[in-house]
Amino acid sequence: MKKALIFTGLVQINKNLVGTAVIYKKMAELLVKEKYEVILVIPAKTDMENKNFSFHVYNKKNNNKLINQADLVIFGSYPPIDPLLYAYKKRKKIISYRWSIAPIGSLEFKDFKNQKKQNDLHQYIINSYNLSLLTSDKIFCRDEQVKKLIMGSLISLGRINLENYKIDKKLNRLIEVAAFGIDSNSPKHNNDIYRGKFKNIDKNDFLLIWNGGIWNWNDGQTLIKAMNVLKGKKIKLIFQGFRHPQKNIHLSSEAEKTINLTKKLGILDKNVFFMDKWVPFEERGNFLTEADLGIITSPNIPEANLFLKTRIYDYLWAKLPIILNDSEAFAEIIKKNELGLVAKTGNYLDLAEKILNLKNDKKLYSQIKNNIENFKKQISWNKTLTPLKNYLKNPTALTDKYNQKPVTQNIKDIAFRLKNAKI
Repeated sequence: MKKALIFTGLVQINKNLVGTAVIYKKMAELLVKEKYEVILVIPAKTDMENKNFSFHVYNKKNNNKLINQADLVIFGSYPPIDPLLYAYKKRKKIISYRWSIAPIGSLEFKDFKNQKKQNDLHQYIINSYNLSLLTSDKIFCRDEQVKKLIMGSLISLGRINLENYKIDKKLNRLIEVAAFGIDSNSPKHNNDIYRGKFKNIDKNDFLLIWNGGIWNWNDGQTLIKAMNVLKGKKIKLIFQGFRHPQKNIHLSSEAEKTINLTKKLGILDKNVFFMDKWVPFEERGNFLTEADLGIITSPNIPEANLFLKTRIYDYLWAKLPIILNDSEAFAEIIKKNELGLVAKTGNYLDLAEKILNLKNDKKLYSQIKNNIENFKKQISWNKTLTPLKNYLKNPTALTDKYNQKPVTQNIKDIAFRLKNAKI
């Protein structure tokens, strides 16, 4: 049986799957179906049990042993450097799954007291991103927009050139989209968690849910201002799991500002509620289906412009109409398919108006629900991961990363910088 090894980097895989951690689990399940023996190398011990694949905690000596035995090694957007270089040295087939462009995401890693540490980490992430593009035999990414960005990097790094362009003008041998998806089943609502159970949340309130963390690339404060306008309208907002489930990850500065503004406006636990509980992945359906609307707001920054938020897929899975900002990457999809409403970024009055529209216009709300039901069929995991499934049938090793001088020199230079980085 062929063996596949998945390095999740700093992303933990457990019952509280966080955002992009889902893709590692889905890839593992697909690999098992394709008759691979699968091992996930994770940063810490897991509470997840799965009889189809196994887990190993990251350990350099054991990593090398596992890589030696593997036919295929898979890395995500923030790949650990030592195993990546070792897999390259051993000429293993390497897949990179780019669920984001790490150097753009790291621009928002701003909770640093020391500016130099932030700069050093950002440079390290740039180098690790470039190294993974140079050493990969196949790159999968989440959407066409991210693919275009990666192709620009690949040209600069020497991986896209006249030679491989003549072989494959679509460049699918090197890079393809394998989009994020949703489960084909629909979640069920078994019992109310909030309605009629929490003070100031009534059975017939219009319930908004912000599912997941408040990160520095979000804009919770504009949403709080909108909720202040909507007080007394029987509209309630729940931030579900606003704090990261890993205790060593501190509350973001944007989360702190959002909570402080809620207190200042006097609407905490009146029409805005912060639930410091990350719902186990398998139980999230019950929480989502209790809500009437899924919401996410972000500022007009590259992270929002370019990357799709994974929580939006959960909203669609639960058939929740969505409100987000016009600067979000998903905004055009929402508008084109009429899956919700798009508000002007940073404009709390427009945001409040959009929320009120969905509460009051029953016909619009019903039509959006029907649109989501139809759209869901297009984004099931079975469809979105088809390119990965096809590649697994006959994984191809690309020799250009070993025999083209610009590529091999870039790998040596970047590896040297990473080895000597102080972070």
